[in-house]
Amino acid sequence: MNYEHGMTVFYDPVTKNVIVVFRGKTTILEGPFQDLRTGVTAGEKLCEELGWRSGIEETPDKSID
Repeated sequence: MNYEHGMTVFYDPVTKNVIVVFRGKTTILEGPFQDLRTGVTAGEKLCEELGWRSGIEETPDKSID
């Protein structure tokens, strides 16, 4: 899946929470999520609800000289 620039989904195995950074906003999804896959899936679902479209290829900004 293609994450947007700056998008992060982090699973904390100690607390079993997920930290999501999406478009400048940080959200903590309180678990417990049973494992990394389950936690990351929940984080990605949140990003989709906020407007992320994973199927779109991200192209870097190009400046015109």
